[in-house]
Amino acid sequence: MHPICPLSGNAMTGGVLCFGVKVFLLIWVVFVPIAITSRLEKIIKLLEDKKK
Repeated sequence: MHPICPLSGNAMTGGVLCFGVKVFLLIWVVFVPIAITSRLEKIIKLLEDKKK
């Protein structure tokens, strides 16, 4: 059993599962803040245009 990932059954499946989880978390941590900040910039720009 992989020490980091307790939900693994045998070593091969657990390793692949853990790798998938790590990749998913990496993508989540990198791309979600980028998407959120770009959305916020659009909202702020729209609000500034309404004030003018």
